[in-house]
Amino acid sequence: MAGLIKNQLVKHLSKFTRNLKPEQISLDVLRGNSKLQFIEINEEVLTDILELPTWLRIKRAYCTGVTVNVPWTRLKSSPIQIFIDEINVDVELSSGPPAKRGENPFGNLGDSNSYGFIEKNLEINFDSDAFGGSFMLQRLSVESRSPGWAPVQDLKHARINCSVTNRTLMYKQLSWHLLRIEASAKSSKDEKRSKINAPLRLITSGGKIRIALKKSSVDGKVIHARIQTILEDILWVATLPQLRSAISFASYIMSLVQESQKEMIIVPTPSGFSNRSQVNNTPGVDASNSTFKAFHFDQTSYHLHVKKIDLHLCDDANASSCYPPNWNIESGAMQVTLFQVLIDAYPKALASSDRSTWMRYSTPNAFTNWMHSRLSEQYNEIMKETKDSTLRTRLERCWPQMMGFHVIVRMFDLTIQCVSDMNTKKDALKNLFVSERHLRSLPSDQHIVHFEFANYFHPMTDTLPVPKPAAYLQLGPFSLTFDERTLRWCLYVAHNLQSAIEDGKLKVPVDANVQAPDLRFDLLMPKIIIPLPNPVSDARLPHRLVASMSLLSVSSCSFEFNQKAHFRNLPHLCNNVKVQHGNEKFIQHLNNLNNATVPPSSEILFLRTSPVWIDTDHGNNTKGLPLIYDIPLVGGAILNADFISAFIEPSEEVTVMIDHFQFLQLTRLSAKLSSFFDLLAADQKHFTGGKPPSAPTVSFLAVLDKIRAHILLTMGPMPSPYDACPAVTDINNSFMDRLSVEP
Repeated sequence: MAGLIKNQLVKHLSKFTRNLKPEQISLDVLRGNSKLQFIEINEEVLTDILELPTWLRIKRAYCTGVTVNVPWTRLKSSPIQIFIDEINVDVELSSGPPAKRGENPFGNLGDSNSYGFIEKNLEINFDSDAFGGSFMLQRLSVESRSPGWAPVQDLKHARINCSVTNRTLMYKQLSWHLLRIEASAKSSKDEKRSKINAPLRLITSGGKIRIALKKSSVDGKVIHARIQTILEDILWVATLPQLRSAISFASYIMSLVQESQKEMIIVPTPSGFSNRSQVNNTPGVDASNSTFKAFHFDQTSYHLHVKKIDLHLCDDANASSCYPPNWNIESGAMQVTLFQVLIDAYPKALASSDRSTWMRYSTPNAFTNWMHSRLSEQYNEIMKETKDSTLRTRLERCWPQMMGFHVIVRMFDLTIQCVSDMNTKKDALKNLFVSERHLRSLPSDQHIVHFEFANYFHPMTDTLPVPKPAAYLQLGPFSLTFDERTLRWCLYVAHNLQSAIEDGKLKVPVDANVQAPDLRFDLLMPKIIIPLPNPVSDARLPHRLVASMSLLSVSSCSFEFNQKAHFRNLPHLCNNVKVQHGNEKFIQHLNNLNNATVPPSSEILFLRTSPVWIDTDHGNNTKGLPLIYDIPLVGGAILNADFISAFIEPSEEVTVMIDHFQFLQLTRLSAKLSSFFDLLAADQKHFTGGKPPSAPTVSFLAVLDKIRAHILLTMGPMPSPYDACPAVTDINNSFMDRLSVEP
C-alpha cells in the first residue's frame, strides 16, 4: 500500500522536481505524515510558475527536506501543513534569448487549497558576469489569517463568502524574523561571491506581508488583491563605494532589460483589442453578508509600511586625494531618519473616485481638490480643441470611466542632521532639517511629507486624449538651517554619484509622446534659518537670520495674482530695467514668461507666498527682533537645461526696520556668502578638472516698487566695546519695550 502511494507521489511530483526516487519518501499513511529528503526542483517549471522576466533565470533550486501533514478526518476545517527545512535558489542575470517555456503545471489547479508554512529559511543567490549577491529570509512563515489578521484554528474563519455576488475574500500572511539583502560588483568574471568588493547590504529585523484576495467562487479566478508589506526598523549604512556599486548594478540591470526586449518576439495585437489593463465587470457590493461589505475592496493595490528608516551616508575613509582644496571635512557622514513611511500604489483606480475606500487615506484634501479641478479644466480644454464630433462624443462617454495609476508617499516625521566628521563631538551635532510638528500641535493623522503622483489612461483604447500627469508635494511644518559645510559636502557626494551615473551610462529612456506633468508644491509653515557670523566682539550682535511664513506654493499652473503685481506687465517692466552685459537673454525669458511662449524643452513655474516675516535673534528660545515683516511675494521662473531665469516681487510695500547691530551682521553675512560661493566655484573647477561647468546659468530679478526703511539707533551715548555688555535677554526686552511705546 505504501509503495503504491509512493509511486503515485513520484509520478505527480516529477513534473516539478528532478531525479526524485521513491526511497527519498518516508510515508505514514494512517497518521497522514510524509517526509521527503533533498528535493531538487525543476528550475524551468519554477521560472514559468513565477513568470520571471527573460533576463532573470533560475540556475538551480532545491530544498533540504519537506514534511507534509494531512488531517484526513478534518480536511474541511484544518489546513494541510507543509514544513520545509531550507530553500536555496541560485539565480542568473543574462541578456541571452529567453528560454522556451512549457505548459504551466499549475494552470488547471484552483486555489482552493489552504496550507501552513512554519518558520523556515529561504535563501536566494543570484549571479552574473559583473555582479553577485544573495537574498535571505530567516524563520519564514506562511499561514491563513482572519480578516483582522488574527491566527485562526478553523479555515472557515480565514475567508468570507457572499452568495449574492459569488465572491470570496481570503487572507494569507507571510512573516519572517530577519531579512538580509546583499549585492556587490565583481572585479572579474571568474571571481566568486565571497571576493566581491563594496557590498551593498540591507538588514531588517522582522516583517510581514499581508495578502487579501478577492476571488470568484465559481471558477476560482483572482479578481482583486490587496498586498501589504510591513517592515520594522531598517538601519542602512551606505558608503560612497556602495552607492557607486548600486548605480552600476542598476545600469547593468537596465542593459539586460533592453537586450532582452530586443530578443522578445512581439505578437501582433488583434484589431480592436487593447493590451491595456481591462476593467473587470464585477458585480457591485450589494451583498447580503454585512461582514463581506465591511471588508470588501474594489481594486488591486500595493502598500508598504516601514516603522522607521535610519540611513547613514558615509564618505570614503581613504579618499583624501579626491577632496577639493581647503577641505575641512574628514570622513564626513550624514544621518537621515524617517518615521512611519507609507508608500501606496493603485495601478487601476477610477480617476473620478472620491478615494474613500483607500487605505489610511483622509479625503478630501489639498491634492484631491486640486486634482479634480485640474481634470475639469483639462476636460474643457480638450473638448474645445477637439473639432471632430464623433471623437467628442466618444470622449464624453469614456471620460467618466478614465482610470489612473496613483502612487502616494507619506512620512509622519523626518529629521536630517548636518554633516559630521571624525572631529565632531556629540554635543556639536546640529540638524539641517527638522520638523516642527511638536510645536504646531498637528493632528495625529497629518504627515510631514505627503507626495502623490497620478498618470491617467483610458482602459479600453489608446486613441483618446488624456489629461497631463499630476505630481503634488506637501511638506511641513519644518525648519531648514543653512549650513555651509553640509552644502559643500553634499555637492561633493553629488559629483561622485553623477560620475558613477556617467560611467555606468545609466539613462532613463524618455518617451517624446509623454506629456510633462502638472506640478504643485506646498510648503506649510517653513522656517529658513541662516546663521550669522560669530559675534565674538559684542553679545548684542544677533546670531541668526530667520525667515518664516505660513505657506509657500509653487505650481506649473498659474495662480490668481494681485492686480497690483508687475508680474502681469513684464514687457513694460523689462523695458525700464537697465540691461547689463549678459542679461539680454534673461529679459527675453521674462518677456516669454509674460507672453506664455515658453522656449522648447523648458518648464514654467509660478510662485506665491503668504506674508513673509524676517527676524534676527540670538538663538533658540530667544525673542526675535523684526527686520522685514508682513510682505507677501509673487514670482515665476523658466527652467531649461542651459538657463534658469527667476523673477520675484512683493505684493505690498516693503517695510524694513534695522538697527546698527543688525546692519553690521548683515554686512558680514554678505561678505561671508560671497567667499563661500567662490569656494563652491573652486570645488566645481576641481571636480570637472578645469573643464567649463555644465550647470545652467542662473539669473534672478527682484522688483521693489517702494521700500520704507526705519533705522534704529541706541538711546544715549554709543557704548564702548570695553564696557561690560548687558545680558542678551535684557537687550531684547528693553528694545521690544521701546518699540511698543506710543509716540
